[in-house]
Amino acid sequence: MKGFAVARAYILNHHTPTVEHSRIQSEEEAERELSAFQEAGRRVMKEIREEMAKSPSPDALAILESQLFMIDDPDFRGRVEGYIREGHRRAAWAVESAEGEIVEALSRLRSDSFRERISDIEDVSSRLIASITRSGHGGPVIQDSSVLIADYLLPSEFLSLDLSLVKAIVLEKGGLTSHVAILSRAEGVPCLTSASSATRLVRKGSLVAFDGDEGAIYIDPDDEVLERIRAGLSGSADTDTSLPAITLDGVEIAVEANIEDARSIEAVKRSGASGIGLFRTEFLLMGGHGSDQVYSQVAEKMKGCGDVCFRTYDIGGDKMVDGISENEENPVLGYRAVRLCMDRKDIFRPQLKAILKASVFGNVRIMFPMISGAGELDEVLSLFEDVKRECRSEGIAFDENIKVGIMIEVPSAAITADILARKVDFFSVGTNDLVQYTLAVDRGNEKIAHLYNRLHPAVLRLLKMTADAADEAGIELGICGEMAGDEMVTPLLVGLGYRNLSMNISSMARVKRLIRNISLADAQALAKRALNMTSYREISNLMEYFHAEIGFDK
Repeated sequence: MKGFAVARAYILNHHTPTVEHSRIQSEEEAERELSAFQEAGRRVMKEIREEMAKSPSPDALAILESQLFMIDDPDFRGRVEGYIREGHRRAAWAVESAEGEIVEALSRLRSDSFRERISDIEDVSSRLIASITRSGHGGPVIQDSSVLIADYLLPSEFLSLDLSLVKAIVLEKGGLTSHVAILSRAEGVPCLTSASSATRLVRKGSLVAFDGDEGAIYIDPDDEVLERIRAGLSGSADTDTSLPAITLDGVEIAVEANIEDARSIEAVKRSGASGIGLFRTEFLLMGGHGSDQVYSQVAEKMKGCGDVCFRTYDIGGDKMVDGISENEENPVLGYRAVRLCMDRKDIFRPQLKAILKASVFGNVRIMFPMISGAGELDEVLSLFEDVKRECRSEGIAFDENIKVGIMIEVPSAAITADILARKVDFFSVGTNDLVQYTLAVDRGNEKIAHLYNRLHPAVLRLLKMTADAADEAGIELGICGEMAGDEMVTPLLVGLGYRNLSMNISSMARVKRLIRNISLADAQALAKRALNMTSYREISNLMEYFHAEIGFDK
């Protein structure tokens, strides 16, 4: 996160708690260990509910709600209880083993939205083990203004901090999408992640100057650096998400939320979102739970608070589901999303029916991912119509006018957007995949990550091509990839014609604030200039210059 700070260093290194590894010798002992685990679960759930009652932050509430669900998750509980009963392990050891198993599985995924769940598992497990062993669980006790430098930080530890004393956070582990990074942004605390060896290089009590613009820290800085950092400490960001996203010349932009479970609904409502622009349904399968009722619950909870757009299962690629996904040499270009679902109608048809059932409870939309062309779309729409007929014959009520859309995330879809636009009610561009497919850059490969440029001229041309096709056909147009939540490119997207931006809740305040600081006319002029440029660097510099001109602190 951007920002500046100057304070003394507080160092936090975690130490793994000692867990008893002796085996259970009798059924009586097993029952005692099961009781210890269950009682610990009740205590931790009570703690989390108390934290939720004290936290006004939508992001914090969403994370705490997720952890509350995790403790009672049948898969997690089943693993722990299985280790106790069949594995003859003690409760704390069973929790530790279940955590390791789930973390290992999630670590193999390249999707940020699923890797973020690792911190939830680690946090919940840490809480449970501390409760079982009565060893105590809590964050660092900071008593003076400090820059907190840690090997890592659990969400519960962040929430226990006195943020009036924490001027910045530096973490050796974690990324921009980690839960602590999200919480830091929401609370306005500058945060630097992936700072290797920071706890070893910085001594407790050293003076630290934090420069979020450069993504750097200075240890015992000289006067020149101190003067520069302190000069940047003035100014504050507008974090009021309740204010509408209306340009200076009166054009309203819908700012919506990306979520993957029903637990986030209350946070969405509190965030001031216009609706849910992307509900990632594949997480329902990855959690191993029945999903039919979830769609109706979400639609009902969101009634009167905006549309809910359910994306059908985007399985495969970097989102693997046991028993459904297949190992492939090149999974990102392989058997995934609608390609897989059209083969596995045994899971696809029930999902389509469940979404149709949900449409009577609220404003529901359905969106199909990974559509590569008209022929493929026709097959998917034909199946959807078949499921509708089945619902009618079974007397199942649904919204006959449910809006149907597709994700534009394959270059062939963007190039033929004029054809596809005649067949659907809306487009939503998935920029994460569109960029990597357009540039032939695997975004999960660190060796070529520098080539993953969202402002590459080819990407902008595909975005413009898609926008023009949607405008010509008179259908709605949005964007739900990471670009939607990056205020640096917001003026460009608005200028290209995008009126629906769907993003993580933590990005909404700054994106809305940016929109309130620009005019549509200026955004369109900006887009026109960018489309005439020949390199990513030129376009990036143009964005920087535009933000400086309007006085927006990025």
